[in-house]
Amino acid sequence: MTSARFDLAIAEACRIAQVPFEELVSTVMAGGYPCLPGVAPGSPRRFDETDLFALYIYGRLLAFGFGGLRAGEYACRAHAGLRAEPRAQSISIALTSDGGKRVVIEQDLQRPAAAMLSERIHFDIAAIRHQLQQPADRSAAEPA
Repeated sequence: MTSARFDLAIAEACRIAQVPFEELVSTVMAGGYPCLPGVAPGSPRRFDETDLFALYIYGRLLAFGFGGLRAGEYACRAHAGLRAEPRAQSISIALTSDGGKRVVIEQDLQRPAAAMLSERIHFDIAAIRHQLQQPADRSAAEPA
């Protein structure tokens, strides 16, 4: 069972990233979203920008028709890639020539590596950042 703090932190992150709360909780309970902050014992339940990017990607993958477990898998792969390369400009989930899928992190949008792969889902980091800031800006502007 989760604590109220756990649920409130996740609920707020889901609101910001526009992700269905119940879907994420189901995915987490099934072990399909291991990059969620606070999942590891003793780790804090604080969502930084990378955590919110991954959560946003998870939500968009659900919207594209991915199941919760697969969306969680790719969101956590994106999370790991963004942690490894914080200057990333974009991230793509691309089909490879052998039928597999891979996450491609790109720093230089002038020569995108994923563009070489014809079938991909592409995420622009600056656009996601802008999207994630909009709900926060609206909340701050609303009277208390």
